[in-house]
Amino acid sequence: MGRVGTQGACGNKKRLEGHLMPGNPKVHRDVALLNELDEEMIFLMFEEGKSISDICIGMGVSKRALDRWIDENDHGAKITRARTLAADKFACELVTIADSVDDANQGKPGYQIKTRQWLAERWDRKTYGTDKAQSVNISIQGLRMEALRHVEVVEQLSTDQMPKLSTE
Repeated sequence: MGRVGTQGACGNKKRLEGHLMPGNPKVHRDVALLNELDEEMIFLMFEEGKSISDICIGMGVSKRALDRWIDENDHGAKITRARTLAADKFACELVTIADSVDDANQGKPGYQIKTRQWLAERWDRKTYGTDKAQSVNISIQGLRMEALRHVEVVEQLSTDQMPKLSTE
């Protein structure tokens, strides 16, 4: 369970040996409901690629309660794994959608190629990914102008401190 016997910023006890203190009763009820549900059913919703909003609406709980349930039960890794499976499913659906474009559409081969190329770049970034190295632009003229400004400032500072020789 979460924090037991910890104190909040005002010194009040947030929890006392498993008993919830007053706070947000809706969140407490929602977390209790989530604890009663089959965990696998919840993970399956994430695995199907449902949004958190859709999952919360479907179960009748708040997002805050779902987040708290995930944190309190250390389900973060399971949710991540379920989202990874959902992403894989969506990626495979992309190929199906690209292949189902009407043959009369002249752009069909382009859709198929771009979809497969995108997937290859994501799944095997080392082999098929595009290198996104940072580009560096150096302007020689800009560097020269900056150096001249620096020299002018240094000369001005040095001549202000030394007495000027008069040639008159």
